[in-house]
Amino acid sequence: MGFATAAVIAAVAAFPAAALAASGTTTLALNGPAAKSLRQSGVHFIPLKPAKGGKGRIELPVRGGLAGASTTVLAHSGGISAKLPGGKSLHLTKLRLLLGKRSRVTASAAGESIDLFRIARGGKRNVDPVAGSVELRGLRLKLTREAARALAVPERGRKGAGEDGDRQLTGIFGTLSSHAAGLTASGGAPGQEMAEGSTGCPSPSGAGLAPEDPLPVAAWPAGAADIASATIDWHVRESFIRYIATGEGTSVSGGATADPPVLLDGASTPLTYDFHFPFAGGWHDSGANPADPADDTAAIYYGGSVRFLYSGHEIDLAVSAPEIEIAGGASRAIFAVAEDGGAGTRQVLVNLDLGRAAAVAVNGNTHVYERVPGAIPSGTATSVFAGFYAPGTEFGCFTVRYTTG
Repeated sequence: MGFATAAVIAAVAAFPAAALAASGTTTLALNGPAAKSLRQSGVHFIPLKPAKGGKGRIELPVRGGLAGASTTVLAHSGGISAKLPGGKSLHLTKLRLLLGKRSRVTASAAGESIDLFRIARGGKRNVDPVAGSVELRGLRLKLTREAARALAVPERGRKGAGEDGDRQLTGIFGTLSSHAAGLTASGGAPGQEMAEGSTGCPSPSGAGLAPEDPLPVAAWPAGAADIASATIDWHVRESFIRYIATGEGTSVSGGATADPPVLLDGASTPLTYDFHFPFAGGWHDSGANPADPADDTAAIYYGGSVRFLYSGHEIDLAVSAPEIEIAGGASRAIFAVAEDGGAGTRQVLVNLDLGRAAAVAVNGNTHVYERVPGAIPSGTATSVFAGFYAPGTEFGCFTVRYTTG
């Protein structure tokens, strides 16, 4: 999947309050010619709980997702165990169905996110972006070459050589059907989804720019001043904190700190919503007009990590080493995002809407950006939040203070 696809995610995986009510099932009928060819080669697929099924049939519970007019995402509990020749197994977990410009089913295999199946055109597709419901029937699945390599399947099918064998491997693997309700609805009134999130933060004006791929490091301009000291406060989306708190909750490491728990309206118990990271370095450029902060640019780097853990819902997401880029309408917060204890990947967690900040002030060589709302960026339905939040949705806010040397 690329937040890293992945992520987190991923990832890596963040969930609004609406996802708590998600229900449904996705059924994979693995009975196509390609699947039969693999079975004859000694590769078999069986469900991993709470998934159900048997030979050639896997039923995956839907645990959340996004019903969108252009992009639809379903995330599932359980998984698939691929029994390989020689007694080895490959567990495929965190299965996600993505319908959009490039429809596919992704999975985590040996700690890596892969495209498991491509979804061919056709089948019955009924997505209601307002109601947050999905009904799919007869969507044809094709095994990807990436998945074939993960399963140690040669480029050509096991059943014979040449074009016939190739067709056996890349042909129809099976079909997919799904019904789901209670998903995040992206077709409601503007601002409706944002309003139910973090009451402690302003609402952003929109999604902002899509991240570049690959993601660059902000270039240090000639003549930019060193930042001598800086602080950061990240107020995380409150509905997400409440959701994670029903699992193991949050923890900090590497010098990051957490505020004491507070009891907010809508919560039944005091929880921690604000996190801080140790300053590591950075630069500030006053732009063409030093008297006007509107064209200022800066990059501020921090250390430390915050972990969000809800193992019962397959969420283990760590965000580390934040980078705050101040660049007008292109401002953003970048984190190293890791899922399930894996290596972190730099990803744009949110775009920062300076125009909706509670305050932007300059006092001598001290700069303050207070409660700048963060929005899920465009083009990140398969990134760390895995489609559970529509682009433009508020995901907390940041207060950044820094002083140049």
